[in-house]
Amino acid sequence: MVTTWAAKGWTEEHGIGSATLRRLVAAWPRRAAVANRPEVFQEPAAYDPGIPDYPLDIVPFAEHPRFLAASPEQRQRVLTGLWIGYNERVIATEHLVAEPAFDLVMRGVFPGSDDPVVRQGVQQAIVDESFHTYMHMLAISRTRELRRVTSRPEQPPLVTYRRLRETLATMPERWERDVAVLVWGAVAETCINALLALLARDTAIQPLHSLITTLHLRDETAHGSVVIEVVRELHARMNAEQRRTLARCLPLALDSFAEQDLSTLRLELVTAGVAGADEIVADLRTAATGRRLVRDFSGAQRLVEELGLADEVDFDFPERPDWSPGAAAR
Repeated sequence: MVTTWAAKGWTEEHGIGSATLRRLVAAWPRRAAVANRPEVFQEPAAYDPGIPDYPLDIVPFAEHPRFLAASPEQRQRVLTGLWIGYNERVIATEHLVAEPAFDLVMRGVFPGSDDPVVRQGVQQAIVDESFHTYMHMLAISRTRELRRVTSRPEQPPLVTYRRLRETLATMPERWERDVAVLVWGAVAETCINALLALLARDTAIQPLHSLITTLHLRDETAHGSVVIEVVRELHARMNAEQRRTLARCLPLALDSFAEQDLSTLRLELVTAGVAGADEIVADLRTAATGRRLVRDFSGAQRLVEELGLADEVDFDFPERPDWSPGAAAR
């Protein structure tokens, strides 16, 4: 039987953990993929070489004449490369953006982060993230084996992490940098579910790919709520300078997650031998659809609203698409 801090008598009077956070912590053993589906990769999964690895309808250059002129084999290699690259970027986001933010909380850097309910919720998320990395690592290995991908081009640094590093370089104080890392991690955990949903909802790709993203999506939907509750509690105990820095960093972090890294798209086109890769990327650069990833920001928007910063955060939140899983469940 799993005992939560709430069951041990931690209430609003004894700790800062909200009732919502305590409920999320208590639900973890029933919800987490690592607790309920650890056998998922021991089960044989069907793999049809004729089924694409990545959804064509979310490829921004899918209708470009140069891409359509490529051979079927080249187009298939591009989709396989996009799927592998997607997994590589998910792993990088976990390691470089989400986990450092969680680590700050677990080290008690912010006032209120020593609360047992906060620590338990964050530690559960850390366990989840390790399992997610494992899932996506195996997805890469299995795809490379089945598609006979013997080598991969060196990927550019994750654009979201590049933007974080650029922001940190402008901050002389350690406390400023800590707040920025926390914000980037919070935005990652409230935005990634929409990108996962693009693949989880797709029935035209390899079933294993959809399963992996579905399991990850379920966890991240809960993580969004956990992160919102944790950041709300920490924000309430920050001083005025920390709060101003947090508000200043939010639109920067949101922009970094919205950005489409065209260099990664070009890399997959070139690797697959598609002629006119530079022309395709140049056309994307001038098109609105090529500059922003398709993302649902409703979870991050709820974070901004919960913090009472709607009038301070300058970010154009797009209308939630029909396929969106919605804001992180409370």
